[in-house]
Amino acid sequence: ELRASVGLPIALKLSPFFSSLPHFVRQAEAAGAAGVSLFNRFFQPDIDLNTLSVIDRAQLSTSADGLLAMRWIAILRGQTTLTLAASGGVHSADDVLKMLLAGADVTHVASAILLNGPDHIARMLEALQTWLAEREYASIEQLKGSMSQRNHPDPAAYARSAYLNAIDSFTPPAGVRY
Repeated sequence: ELRASVGLPIALKLSPFFSSLPHFVRQAEAAGAAGVSLFNRFFQPDIDLNTLSVIDRAQLSTSADGLLAMRWIAILRGQTTLTLAASGGVHSADDVLKMLLAGADVTHVASAILLNGPDHIARMLEALQTWLAEREYASIEQLKGSMSQRNHPDPAAYARSAYLNAIDSFTPPAGVRY
C-alpha cells in the first residue's frame, strides 16, 4: 500500500535484534519491499562517572562493526531477491570487498567519511578497482556473493556452530590462565 502511494522502491533499515532475520526478510519481500539494509545503529548514550551526566556523543563504527552485517548478508544471499545493503563498519575498500563477496549489492559509508573527509570515497574506489584488476575480475557482479553461504565450500562457516570452533582456537594473552 505504501509503495503504491509513493511510487518509489522501499528499503527497510533493520536492527540486528530479530529472532529470525531470514523469516522477517521473506515477509518484507512478500509485502513488496525492494531491499533491506543491515544494520541500523541506535543512539547509545553514555554516563560520565565524574559529572553523573548523560553524554550524547556520536559513536562512530569501526570495521569490526561490519562483521555482523557481513555474516547475515552471506546467509541471506540466495534466500531473497531483495537488494541487500551493508550499513555500519564500512571504512575501506577491503570492507566493501568483504561485503560484496558476502553478497551485498551496495554498502553505506558514513563514519569513514566523517573521519577522513569526502575524498576518502575516491581512495576507496581506486583501491577497489586495483583489487579487482589484480585478480582479473571483469566486474563487481562477477565476485558478488561468491563467498555467500550458498556459494561457500563450507556453508557451516557462517553458522552459529562456527562460534565454538572460534572459541576453541582462542589463545589467551600471556599470563592469563583458565
